Amino acid sequence: MPAKFYDTLLWEYIKNPWIRWISLDKLSIKDFWYRMISYDYITDKKKLTFKDVDLKNASIYSWEDVYITNLLYKKHLEEKTTKNKILTDIEIPLIEVLQKMEIDWVYIEGDNLKWIWILLDHEFKTLEKDILNEAGEEFNIKSPKQVWEILFEKLALPKWKKTKTWYSVNADVLWELSHQYPIAQKIVDYRHYTKLKSTYIEWLLNLIDENWLVHTNYNAAVTTTWRLSSTNPNLQNIPSSNWIAWEIRNAFISRFEKWEIIPFDYSQVEVRLLAIMSEDDNLLSAFKQWIDIHHKTAEFIFPNQTITNNERKIAKAVNFWVIYWISSFWLSKMIWISMKDAKIYIEKFYESYPKVKQFLEETIKSCEEKKYVETLFWRKRYINWINDLNKIIKSSAEREAINMPIQWTSADIIKIAMIEVYKFLKDNKLKSKMIMQVHDELVFDIYPWEENIIKKSILDIMENIITNKPISLKVDIWEWNTWRDAK
Repeated sequence: MPAKFYDTLLWEYIKNPWIRWISLDKLSIKDFWYRMISYDYITDKKKLTFKDVDLKNASIYSWEDVYITNLLYKKHLEEKTTKNKILTDIEIPLIEVLQKMEIDWVYIEGDNLKWIWILLDHEFKTLEKDILNEAGEEFNIKSPKQVWEILFEKLALPKWKKTKTWYSVNADVLWELSHQYPIAQKIVDYRHYTKLKSTYIEWLLNLIDENWLVHTNYNAAVTTTWRLSSTNPNLQNIPSSNWIAWEIRNAFISRFEKWEIIPFDYSQVEVRLLAIMSEDDNLLSAFKQWIDIHHKTAEFIFPNQTITNNERKIAKAVNFWVIYWISSFWLSKMIWISMKDAKIYIEKFYESYPKVKQFLEETIKSCEEKKYVETLFWRKRYINWINDLNKIIKSSAEREAINMPIQWTSADIIKIAMIEVYKFLKDNKLKSKMIMQVHDELVFDIYPWEENIIKKSILDIMENIITNKPISLKVDIWEWNTWRDAK
């Protein structure tokens, strides 16, 4: 799908993905030493709507937007960057896809959300009563200072992390304490339910229109990993950590009567990419034989043992975090094991998959020479500080160099899949809708009688984004009446 237009913001984002919230105002100052009139200024810090702005100021504001955008475009032409394939073949074609997804909206059953709100309210009251009983007195559970006083002064629980004024009661501290002290676990749950109620239930109920449709904005130039982000509401962060959180997804249903929501989810995409890019024989062999890769790694890490769910869980963490060049210290913290065991597991992983370590080391060496790494689609990430003499800075740069090619290739894959799927739906005049992109998953609202062609064709499209490699990508499909049941 060739680009039909040009976007100066997207090209600046491709060049500098680590800069948060790239704006025309910032680029104007950086490239042309010109400070534009601000929206806050002409609207008196948003006290006025744009239609009420003084005509002269509104004209200047609009003229500057056009003028500076044109200057940027001319600059890009001079730099001969307007034909960049990442821009023309991925980022700009994706604009039309995102536009269609935002127009179609997502169907959410409001009555179901209201029922969940009632459940949460009941849980709140129960937890609050239990916490106050264990504390032996009334206090404000939402106040960090009062929680600190109860936990560390009255109940004398072990102190973990000190701030300037008192010991911290943040999520990490409470999580550590929750393993031994029920009151800490209940405060964790209380905070979790508070977030569910305000951030998701009440928010979604406020955003649903009279037709039970909710709109989200997909941001194409925000994250530092080139992934899309979702806001108002953030549909990529709908929780699934426990039964109440999971119930929120039960409100996401098909707009077509008595039909289905179908998520298409890339399976273990980053580990598959690691196998493809490292060309490790053992890793590739496991995928070729359709062996559970986490079970396979567990067999290497725990030889001559029966592999239980716990051993597989540890192996899964090792498989995932090794991509990020993680230390034994951080692995031990993440999966609650000793540093000694974490070090042993990482060493056994590299013994089992020798070409993986070789690939990671060669990636760092290449970055030290070129000052950049790139994805399978030739998207470049410059890491100019890779040779810094400061060990902490260099170590951080090495971790970036290791995980960026895999993580960003994964981001490119889902974007290309969205473009190809959109083209397929459009060319075949299908009524089914691609309604959400969530991490490595595309979610579809299926129109009656299109189920078979959708499943077969979209599966084929998504699994063949990368071709001519030793193994292919794999996509899992779930189908049911709600987003929750389909997972």
